[in-house]
Amino acid sequence: MTRIPCRDLDTLSGEARALSTERGALNVYRALANAEQVFTGWMAAGREHLTSRTLPTRLRELIILHVGHLMDSPYEVAQHTEVARQAGVSPAQLSALATDLGSGSAVFDDTELATLRLTTELITTKHVDAALFHRVHRALGTEATVELLMLVHRWAGLALMLNALQVDLDADARISIPPAPG
Repeated sequence: MTRIPCRDLDTLSGEARALSTERGALNVYRALANAEQVFTGWMAAGREHLTSRTLPTRLRELIILHVGHLMDSPYEVAQHTEVARQAGVSPAQLSALATDLGSGSAVFDDTELATLRLTTELITTKHVDAALFHRVHRALGTEATVELLMLVHRWAGLALMLNALQVDLDADARISIPPAPG
């Protein structure tokens, strides 16, 4: 059971309510809406991550799911598994994301594998080997590399909040990704 009562979305400001509703009015948003002073900005930043075209949707979802597994966040994994499937992530890849990626070399391309290894290293050691960082940077470019780091930061932080609050998984609601800007 979620440790803090979830907010009724009808009590939120128009923008906060709209941002929450467009993504499915999920328990995570209703719980975090208790921090009313920063919630709308936090939601707007999350929308930018989910609609950015800098990182391909498929790579974004691979990273989010891998972070969810590394951070032991069943809520993140449950919410993003279907999004990842829709983005073309195969069942074998979904399974590999929950491992140390030893078997990943057979199911991910070189860029995906390097990006996932960077994610693992950053979360588990709080640092990234220079050679691995440069390999990812060469493959993605500067903007996408920084966005990748921001993505890891955001979803690792979200996992910590979900775990601390023990947010209940929504019984029948899954995240709805807003469309990317025209």
